[in-house]
Amino acid sequence: MLRPTGITLLLMMGVVCAALAAVGRAAQEEPAIPADPPYEFVSGTISELPPGKIGVNRAVLGKPPEHRMFMLTADTKIEGKLRLRARVTVGFKPSDEGDPVAMRIIVRPQASQPKKP
Repeated sequence: MLRPTGITLLLMMGVVCAALAAVGRAAQEEPAIPADPPYEFVSGTISELPPGKIGVNRAVLGKPPEHRMFMLTADTKIEGKLRLRARVTVGFKPSDEGDPVAMRIIVRPQASQPKKP
């Protein structure tokens, strides 16, 4: 078995120090701030479907029920069919005009009832 000499040990320590310095510089770099911040999400049941809007009721155990209204725009992506009492998850962004703007709506599949024999 070969034993490393003093020069070999110095070279190995130099390589390790250089690698650690490179990792430290990469960790210190600030991440780029995205132009559009990610949107928030709310899950609940559709309670209203007036033109250009959607109303969602949200009930969380231990908290009072919430009713949220969202504006629908041409940029709103809808996955599934909107209908009253459907379970949905709404991704939204705040708006200067009042109601937040729904950016994405995902309609959750309805739970199937077990069939009776």
